[in-house]
Amino acid sequence: MRESWTRRLPLLSPAAAAVQLMVQAAIPHTRVTGFRVLTGGLANTNLRVDLEGDDRVLLRLYQRDPAQMAKERALHELVRVRVPVPRFLHTGNRDGQVFAVLEWMEGDRLDAYAGNELLRIARDVGRRLAEIHAFTFPIAGDLGPDLGITQAWPMGGACVDAFIDALLPGRAEQRLGADAVTRLRTAVRREAPLLDAWSSPPRLVHCDFGPTNILVDAKGVTAVLDWEFAVAHMPPADFGNLLRPPLGRREGFADAVADGYRAAGGWLPKHWREAAALMDCFAWIEFLSRDDPGEAVIATAKARLEEWVVR
Repeated sequence: MRESWTRRLPLLSPAAAAVQLMVQAAIPHTRVTGFRVLTGGLANTNLRVDLEGDDRVLLRLYQRDPAQMAKERALHELVRVRVPVPRFLHTGNRDGQVFAVLEWMEGDRLDAYAGNELLRIARDVGRRLAEIHAFTFPIAGDLGPDLGITQAWPMGGACVDAFIDALLPGRAEQRLGADAVTRLRTAVRREAPLLDAWSSPPRLVHCDFGPTNILVDAKGVTAVLDWEFAVAHMPPADFGNLLRPPLGRREGFADAVADGYRAAGGWLPKHWREAAALMDCFAWIEFLSRDDPGEAVIATAKARLEEWVVR
């Protein structure tokens, strides 16, 4: 689905000397033998940097919101006792470019697997998601650099009107059209009670828990990446992201994820898939509310919302 989307910011192409200096800030006296820009991300620039001695690191250049670096680092420190994440080796600012040097994590994208192998891995994905959601917060909302709440949000069905009122007016409403907005408002308000079962306590939610950010091998999850969008809220947001096409339409995938989630102590209400689909609507509306998300993103978001309304 994301393959046709265009980046909002161009990929950066740092000079070899700059890469060397940024990496040496983390690992003094090492020598960079090569590097290449990775194309999976849509917000920042990530580089695989090869070092002497057949070692490597990830160099992350923050573009969308450099202030998120501190939050990401704090989250990695919080979750690493349960969830595989790369270690932050160094963070810094070179000539105005905020950057981080991270441990390199091996693995393939989750959607590189299929069949019984995918279902086996899916159970471990569910287990890791339960471990993420095991972290709780006193109130729901945006997370700051110290993981304190910077803006509180409502929980349960009460969040529906708040999200609709915050996201729909303006660009999203213009791009959807009056008729589609009316039908969407009616549908989300009708389904709002589905979220009440998941309303307490607020939990750590990754908010970009999809195949591009889940590295796996034949044994299971090797790393969960890119935590800059994480918040304290309700678990269905992560399930909604994970179950987008194509993974959500692969036979047995959702059930395997749910089995792993429950086995790890996670709790799922009876209508968890419907609640996940509802929460994912707000992600698509948020895409439509952006200044210039790109034509492919707009088309995908409109199609997914229409599909949900008429399902």
